[in-house]
Amino acid sequence: MSRRFAALFAVVLMTVTSVALGSDPMEQRLDRLLTQATSGGDKPGIAVAIQRGTQVIYSKGFGYADVEHRIPVTPDTVFPIGSITKTMTGLAITQLVAAGKIDLDAPAGKYVPELPAPARDALVRHLLNHTSGLVNYTDLPEFPRGAERPVTRAEVLSWFATKPLQFEPGTRYNYTNSGTFLLGLIIEHVTGQTYNDYVGQHVFAPFGMQHTSMSDWRTLVDHRAHGYQHSKTGLVNAPRYDPLVAFSAGAVMSTTGDMLKYRAGVFTGNATPAAIRERLHRLERLRDGTLVPYSLGCLVHVTLDGHRRIMHSGDISGFSAHYSYYPDDDTTLVVLTNSDSGVPPVSLEAKLARVVLGIAEPRRDEVPLPESLGQSYAGEYTMGPITFGFTRMGFKYQNGVLYAVFGGADGPSLPLKHLGNGRFISTIDDEHTFQFERAGKQRRLVTHFYGGEFTASAQ
Repeated sequence: MSRRFAALFAVVLMTVTSVALGSDPMEQRLDRLLTQATSGGDKPGIAVAIQRGTQVIYSKGFGYADVEHRIPVTPDTVFPIGSITKTMTGLAITQLVAAGKIDLDAPAGKYVPELPAPARDALVRHLLNHTSGLVNYTDLPEFPRGAERPVTRAEVLSWFATKPLQFEPGTRYNYTNSGTFLLGLIIEHVTGQTYNDYVGQHVFAPFGMQHTSMSDWRTLVDHRAHGYQHSKTGLVNAPRYDPLVAFSAGAVMSTTGDMLKYRAGVFTGNATPAAIRERLHRLERLRDGTLVPYSLGCLVHVTLDGHRRIMHSGDISGFSAHYSYYPDDDTTLVVLTNSDSGVPPVSLEAKLARVVLGIAEPRRDEVPLPESLGQSYAGEYTMGPITFGFTRMGFKYQNGVLYAVFGGADGPSLPLKHLGNGRFISTIDDEHTFQFERAGKQRRLVTHFYGGEFTASAQ
């Protein structure tokens, strides 16, 4: 998480192919917004596609798919999409539930007998919506981040399957790749196929996604983008990774055009039966009644300025991605990049969506922050039952500025911009907001990032 708050979004000049919209004012506004979000130089690229109803109204490439060889991004460029893969895994599981091959209330060990405890006891429904309590293996110290070597399914399991649970299943939500990795193993055991073969036959092919597959770097792929990261010395090539590192939690690669086909296949038309579609959107509650915004189909249900937004983001070794579907507006936006640092595509997508949906951009005028007010917000806050990788946030006031400290007092800090009335935004990503409130004598924080809403209470 902290890397995303460490550097500005670095993509580049608009370069190539677009759907011809002539002098359409909306296109001009989108172009201007995207140009303002980029800078010149040898930087990674970005592909954007927007569809309203059945019409693709915007499709462009920016910057370089391969910086060293100056190969520009086009709408045909193939990008790893990271955790958007989870939605495909959720669809596959839902298909198998509908076929009577998987029971949502059965433990994972029923389908993968070799699983050790506590992983074997995790219910399928808890794996789908991140309420299992399993640790996130990509957050563990032993996770081989940046190691360019093959791994096995058993090795990945060894990183998390026997670790103590973070919480009692069903009592909290905490995003974890481990649960979706287990779902991939369940798919393989139930079907007798590899995960890649199953989703290829039952998701990609029926939806017409001809440029979508698992992102094995050893395979030759036409128009594949190279991944990049930003270091203290400048741009560097991102480490490659074995596809089993991410597997069913994040190993798919695709194009903006295929992602539009995917959205259509999931949400509209006859490719997905109505009963499966209903289950994909089903939201459940924690034991205390808190609604989990992450559905049983691995879809995030939120809003953008009052418009319903069904979405998912992805972030993996040199790549970031986001797609959103606005069902009431029948509008889809896809943003794929070959950089995994800076402002996330989910935030860029929100700005594009406001243009397309006719939503006014929120005011972000800075207001001075008196010391007495800044100090009143300072302190430690405990995240509520919905969390995203950390359970505490800290805030400190220094020289007229309030800083957010992720993970508590010793975590990375982020300077905030004060908008008045207890409202702040990140100085790096102005879609990342913080709202301080009072509930009686208790201070409360509501923060929005990655498109989601998270609450915390002062300690």
